[in-house]
Amino acid sequence: MLKYGLKLIDRCIFAILFIIGVQAPEFIQQYIQRLSGHVDESAHHLKQFQTIANIQFDGDLQRLIQHYLQNADHAIKQTGQLAASLSERHQLLSDQLTNLQNHDYIERLFYFTHQTNIEIAQATLKQYKMAIPLEPQALLTGFLLAFITLSLSSGIFAAFKQLKKSENLSYKTL
Repeated sequence: MLKYGLKLIDRCIFAILFIIGVQAPEFIQQYIQRLSGHVDESAHHLKQFQTIANIQFDGDLQRLIQHYLQNADHAIKQTGQLAASLSERHQLLSDQLTNLQNHDYIERLFYFTHQTNIEIAQATLKQYKMAIPLEPQALLTGFLLAFITLSLSSGIFAAFKQLKKSENLSYKTL
């Protein structure tokens, strides 16, 4: 009966881990949607500076920013810092969005884990809606998370059991 109970618990844990793993592609998709909104918003704000650059500096936004930064007026210099920061953020978020949209699933996972904007990820998590996407990538992620986690835990459990068994044998020989 105990063995049956342990198998049942093991299967329940597998199912829970599977469902958690299946959420990864859905979370990434919702993160991409939020990231896309941030890219669009930064592009909108940057476009206003670009309009000035088009008129005054033959479309060279960096020259406009340098002009602002070199100005003696502190308010204009701060505007230049704002424009430079906005331009850098837009480029960073655009690059991340491109990486997440234009690569295969494994590369997308890599980029997501290495380039995630924590602020945007936290906002995504607050608004996250669980879903179970029935696509091969999601099912594979869920299966691998559950399988690897349970395999590791079974291996650790077996190692402890073996260690305890060897300790019991050493006590008996004394």
